[in-house]
Amino acid sequence: MLSILDTGIIIVYLISMIVMGYTLGKGNKTSNDYFLANRAMPWLPVGFSVAATMISANGFVGGPGWAYQDGIRPYMVNIGVPLAIFFVMLTSMPIIYHLKITSVYEYVEMRLGVKTRVLTVIGFLSNSIIQISSMVFIPALILRTFTGWRLEVIVPVIVLVAILYTLLGGIKAVIWTDLIQMLVLWGGLFIAMAIILNGLELGFMETVQIGKEAGKLAAFDFSLKLSSANTFWATLIGGTFMWLRYFGFDQGQVQRMLTSKSMKGLKRSFLFSAVMMNVMYFTFMILGVLLYVYFEGATFSNANEIMITFIQNNLPVGLIGLLIAGVFAAAMSSIDSLLNSMTTVFVKDIYERFFVKAERETTLKFSMTISLLWGICIIFVTLFSFSGTTRSVLDTVGSYISYISGPMCGAFILAMATKRANDEGVTLGVVIGFALTLYFGKTAGANWLWNPAVGAGSTMLIGYLASLVSKPKTESAATDQFTILGMREYLIRNNHSTEDGVSCLPLHMDRYTWLVLMFFMAQYVVLAALQY
Repeated sequence: MLSILDTGIIIVYLISMIVMGYTLGKGNKTSNDYFLANRAMPWLPVGFSVAATMISANGFVGGPGWAYQDGIRPYMVNIGVPLAIFFVMLTSMPIIYHLKITSVYEYVEMRLGVKTRVLTVIGFLSNSIIQISSMVFIPALILRTFTGWRLEVIVPVIVLVAILYTLLGGIKAVIWTDLIQMLVLWGGLFIAMAIILNGLELGFMETVQIGKEAGKLAAFDFSLKLSSANTFWATLIGGTFMWLRYFGFDQGQVQRMLTSKSMKGLKRSFLFSAVMMNVMYFTFMILGVLLYVYFEGATFSNANEIMITFIQNNLPVGLIGLLIAGVFAAAMSSIDSLLNSMTTVFVKDIYERFFVKAERETTLKFSMTISLLWGICIIFVTLFSFSGTTRSVLDTVGSYISYISGPMCGAFILAMATKRANDEGVTLGVVIGFALTLYFGKTAGANWLWNPAVGAGSTMLIGYLASLVSKPKTESAATDQFTILGMREYLIRNNHSTEDGVSCLPLHMDRYTWLVLMFFMAQYVVLAALQY
């Protein structure tokens, strides 16, 4: 059972987030304030928010548990994050930024049409419900361990707290609380490592060396077997498609970027988040290796229980509360972000598009009501989908969303990279691409990381061929400027190549894109040094 001190720390933390949400939300007058913070956010909190949305409590608990079992090889799942961000900075980001839209799926209709827009919206909402439900599950699992309460009681409490401060503050509260919560999460990581090393009475390098001798620092597997998990080729190819969709075409991430003050701030946020996310994820892996040495390789039936067992049995009163607050920080920073984005997409891409006149702006009260309804939906999905899972929750979630990532990514690539793609062709490509991905995933015996590559590849091939034989409903000249090359030509023609000394052009390499690419390559160097 939690002590009074630990319980008090957790309660104070949660109340602080609610108060912060209320304070930051006082200036929200319109739905534009609620969704985009009037496009006036500084780059640093935006970068923290992008990183926080991806990390979540899944990483804090599921990451070390996965590394405990498989060593640092699961880090390879994330190795393509900087490469995906590199491509996004060169292609989709300048287009979306210039259009000044609220939802990235508005772009889909501008370029292709309403059918593809509806499909990509469905893909986003399905993907987000799966992600956000898993992010609720981990802190609920921890509280159940320490309190004995049923998940049916704990899950609604966690969701309602996240809903409350998201409703009070909108995207502004989401971003600023994400920054605070990332700092709390780093604190929790360092506390855990310090306690492990103190208990072992060994130095950090000595402990890591023991892990290396046990094979826990071997990241590279160049096997061509499709069934092998986290191989070099699966993570480079399939992983990059998965992260490309996530950072370039997913409203949960794009919306953070649309709050930026300028193109310079936007690029800084992307660079910062790319480094922050993977450094933190790598730290989760190292923590898992330290836990393996600490528990002397003991067998656990459930990967998600490893970190929870450590917290329960090895932390003194007070630190338990702080570390659980860190778990909540990770969870809330992801829940609030996705909850706000799901509301944005419903309002902009469904309600305003199909149910009200275009010139009428949705009221702030209605937007907040939709957030509440999404929260209720999340409660039920969490209880139904994740209770009883024994794999690392990161591995479980990745396998779920891998079927969605590829077709969604393929649709956007067709829209941005080709002039011939049209609404009917891409719609058919997405539907058949999803069916083929599902068939491949269920019958080929391949690791789930290959699913995004199969989905994207089949969607692009079928969508393009179908577009060649179907007649577009709009003139090509009207949509050409929404492609990568078309937008580049448009910006040059209108003397908008730079902004505040930073290039606004697609396909333009600058110091930010070079730095992201260099970081991507540096990861392989570090992992090779650890393994060999």
